[in-house]
Amino acid sequence: MSKINQVFDYVIDRLLPVGRVVRELPYVMIFKTTHWCWYNCAHCCESAGKDRPAEFIPADVIKYYTDAAKSDPKFTKEIVLTGGEIMASYKFNMENYVPELANYIAGRGIRMDIKTNGAWIRNNDLRTKIIPDLISVNERNSMQCRLPYQLSLSLDKYHPNALENTYKIICEMARQNKNKPMILLHISGFMGQDWLYKELLAKLLATRNTRIDYAYVAAKSGNAIPLHVINRCVALRPSFEALLFAGGRAKNLPEAFPSKNPTFEIINNDADVLMAFDTMGNVTLGENSGRKITVPWRDKNGKPRQLPEIKRDLVRRARYEQLRQKVINLKNIFVK
Repeated sequence: MSKINQVFDYVIDRLLPVGRVVRELPYVMIFKTTHWCWYNCAHCCESAGKDRPAEFIPADVIKYYTDAAKSDPKFTKEIVLTGGEIMASYKFNMENYVPELANYIAGRGIRMDIKTNGAWIRNNDLRTKIIPDLISVNERNSMQCRLPYQLSLSLDKYHPNALENTYKIICEMARQNKNKPMILLHISGFMGQDWLYKELLAKLLATRNTRIDYAYVAAKSGNAIPLHVINRCVALRPSFEALLFAGGRAKNLPEAFPSKNPTFEIINNDADVLMAFDTMGNVTLGENSGRKITVPWRDKNGKPRQLPEIKRDLVRRARYEQLRQKVINLKNIFVK
């Protein structure tokens, strides 16, 4: 970076400090692999559903950005694979999509979170393919890392059959993963809905030949995270601290947390910036709704742009949004 650019950034950062936040904070990469989903949940900020195109971010694109980020010191070496519903790839004759990506990412020593609503467990054909694949990815990469990835399952009152789906996945994992490396399942929901997790544990305890042990692991913050270990082969990590933001279809839910620009607030408060790629060719800072800070990851020819270019554009866009917010705030003051 030239001296002139350094001086320019310094001056602008004093006026619009969000640019420095976006440029300097560590970031997690999120790939919203598709907007297609079996469900049409009222709280979905992506407005995913069966009416959305069955399109997926090409595996080669995700691999390209994985490699590009790995050489960036600001990358936290954490990748999230989500949707829509990523496991819908099996429905659309892309059976190698998830295992190919998961093995590629885990094989490079990058922590990985695969998010799913678990609807596929109700389909016998899909279940018999997906469960063995997830176990195989875990076993193949466990020599490099004890827990190569976590599978995040949605447990809330908005997803249809959430409790039953989660229960069936845990039972099937425990049955097929005997005497193999432990698999980590992240059971996540919204604040105030942890009663669903208590019901899940009670249902598991009532299941024949099911044992639950209690354990703790240390988080990056140094705090102890409680785990419930099922038959010594599946570990459950509960998390019910998420807020329901009033965006997407969730804006119609009275209990959704009101926020003019949650994406903007997250950038200023989180330890890590979330850089989310989607199937429409956009990269957005943060996962939640509001006025998005978004730039394209495709160039005019439809090819992936270089990651440093994307990061520079995100800084510029974030500055614009902060300036816009300042103007709105001043306008409101004068109007009053």
